[in-house]
Amino acid sequence: MMASSRRRDVPRSKAYSQGHKELSDGPLSRENVTILPCQREDSVFWKWDQVRDDIVRRIDLTHVSTVACYRVETSHSPSKTNPTIIVSGNHARYPGATQEARDIINAVLLKYKPVEVQVKFLEGQYSRYASHLSERNAPKRDVDEAGSRVFHDDIIQLQSLPGQSLALHGNDSTSGTLGDFFELKFPGSTHSTVMGLTCFHVIDPTTAPTVNVREDKVEQWRKSGIKPVDRMARELKVDHPSPRAIRNKTRALEKEIDKIQTPEYNLNEELVSYGVELKRGVKTRHLEASKQLRHLRALLGNLQAFDANFGRVWAASGLRIGQAASIDGGNNDLPTVHDWALIKVPRERAVRNITPEGHRLKGGPVPELVDKLELCISGQRSGYSEGYYNSLRPARIHRNEVDGKDSVIVIIEHSILAKSNEDSFFSKNGDSGSLVYTKDHVVVGLLFAGDLDAPYTSCFTHIHDVVTHIKRATGASEVCLWEG
Repeated sequence: MMASSRRRDVPRSKAYSQGHKELSDGPLSRENVTILPCQREDSVFWKWDQVRDDIVRRIDLTHVSTVACYRVETSHSPSKTNPTIIVSGNHARYPGATQEARDIINAVLLKYKPVEVQVKFLEGQYSRYASHLSERNAPKRDVDEAGSRVFHDDIIQLQSLPGQSLALHGNDSTSGTLGDFFELKFPGSTHSTVMGLTCFHVIDPTTAPTVNVREDKVEQWRKSGIKPVDRMARELKVDHPSPRAIRNKTRALEKEIDKIQTPEYNLNEELVSYGVELKRGVKTRHLEASKQLRHLRALLGNLQAFDANFGRVWAASGLRIGQAASIDGGNNDLPTVHDWALIKVPRERAVRNITPEGHRLKGGPVPELVDKLELCISGQRSGYSEGYYNSLRPARIHRNEVDGKDSVIVIIEHSILAKSNEDSFFSKNGDSGSLVYTKDHVVVGLLFAGDLDAPYTSCFTHIHDVVTHIKRATGASEVCLWEG
């Protein structure tokens, strides 16, 4: 039996409309549509848990990725933003099932009677957010560098940089983000251990063919996690920055050097070597170009000599299903997926816990997650990004292979919507492992996944759930954000 909603019912004095309007099932245009969290004055706000749970229990989930509810504001009718249930999935292949699901959802809405709720089916998938070679969008800092032609040297001069990339050693195809450092204390010991935190799927060896680990061992890690005593985990060496980031940075520097070394520059350089005095304007430009060239060559040399070794994976959750105490006190029938990894970092590299934007993250006090709470991340792909907490938690369809058979589990997670419609994404592939924090830099969660298509929702695990699970998995008595 599904858990009952803890939210109060809407007063019966509010009128109920039996006409559940159906929006066109074409794609949502970023230019014409804004996705917003539902508000407390929306009657579905107080009934969503019941509506959602009933829907996912009754419809065919074969083709479904997510069932969620938002306000959808269109440019031609900005004053009218009715709540809309959005069912994302691969509907084009299952048109019959889509119509059947629509009928079931309308029946559920008739049962619970929320006011003026629309229903829309969208093509779209939900994904854990490791980056991939096929992506065309470059990390935000790379884009900023290309535009300003000023290259950050912190990527190799600082021992660590939370909010920037990391990956398994030798893996130049996928990467995630270093969230920050956490301090672990154990019973009977006066010493603490500092670990780097990211997501398990970021260091999942199935994405790194260079890792020498048996396939059955990897599958065991995915199901049950990695224990601190697991000797095979020593094979999971980590680089920070990621091999891909260093490769791309190297190419960008080489390209910029080639831009400076034009035939004109080389000619002037040769003339100067023979003692020829250049004209004033030419001399000024040549001196500026030479200065920039020396800087870029030095940066390139340092990058090529840089040792990106960031230690090894010490413990991880795998992709384990379990209850989250932060969601209905752990009493909701729908579980969550744990997805974290701890990296045993060389002490000399665990010296900085400030994001590229200069934010020193804090461990508390953690605020209550309520609608419209402003949240932020610093991710390797998105850079600094702001969004709103979405109180109506979507149902996600988690698919996994168990003993050679496909397993389908409905899960719920905490979610965030982008704050600005200029960029519909709060986070992008490669941001997994970023810490989610408030405007005053208090950490509330660990980002791990999101929608690849509209409505572009991002998902995170509450930091209290992460800490609790780390304690259970490692035997630590205390787990807290490292103060540096």
